[in-house]
Amino acid sequence: MFDLPKNILFRLDELSETYGLDKNEARAYSELFKNYRNQNFKEMNFSHAIAYALGRMPATYGVIKYVLERFKNTGENFSNILDIGAGVGALKIALQDCEINYEALEKSEAMRKVFRKLNGDNSKIYSKDFQKFQAETSYQAVFASYFINEIEDKILALKKIFDLSEKYVFILEPGTPSGFKNILEAKKIAAELDWYPLLPCTTRDCKLSDKDWCHFSIRLPRTKHHMKLKNAALPYEDEKFCYVIFSKKETKFFKNNIIIKRPIKKSGHTIFDVCTSDGIHRVVRTDKASKKLQWGDQL
Repeated sequence: MFDLPKNILFRLDELSETYGLDKNEARAYSELFKNYRNQNFKEMNFSHAIAYALGRMPATYGVIKYVLERFKNTGENFSNILDIGAGVGALKIALQDCEINYEALEKSEAMRKVFRKLNGDNSKIYSKDFQKFQAETSYQAVFASYFINEIEDKILALKKIFDLSEKYVFILEPGTPSGFKNILEAKKIAAELDWYPLLPCTTRDCKLSDKDWCHFSIRLPRTKHHMKLKNAALPYEDEKFCYVIFSKKETKFFKNNIIIKRPIKKSGHTIFDVCTSDGIHRVVRTDKASKKLQWGDQL
């Protein structure tokens, strides 16, 4: 599981103690969840931003850590990054032990304020609207997590994201059919601009049927604040998400063979649905090592 760093958990406690995890915060979280469910991404107030940090950010952080670990396994790397739609800084938290130059773009004043309380005052955060943003430097990597689903002109936004990066583009979306549709749109734009998919698959054309969608799932520990806000009984939750990482150049990391469904574990064998360069295949393995493979792993 992807636990938040202890220093961030401490700062979340401070947020809760300072501003009160009471009925007002619970109501703010309920409003926030309702807005996201209805695709109503209006400007957040400070209560909404705190509720997001306490109730939603831990899951976002876990997904980001998962994706960054998968990227690390390819042997690729970058030295600076622009975080578009940074929110309260989940990517910054995920990179806090890395020597990477981090800059962020977040137009919500409330989210920027909570970002500072969690991450300190050293990060460079631009407050402009994304479409009006003019880069002051070049970036080796550009990161957009749960951002495209909130943008009306998705094609224009995606083209600008690719234009801002020199080497890599990370797109993370909700693990829903609409989230995966955004991933497919990103792959289409990437092909037009001569970028290459790196993870989770290297194919420019998706091999899934129209009735299916590629997504992944990770199990996350719930913080005490998260459990209280959601009135949850279980100390964990399963977060589903879609993602794609693009590279400006073709790489040698081609034989991905990613497991795209939860493995079916039987007595004596395991069944995998695997995405390969020549399509989706069902593979049966009888070796003991296969028992440890999970949804999203490379076969």
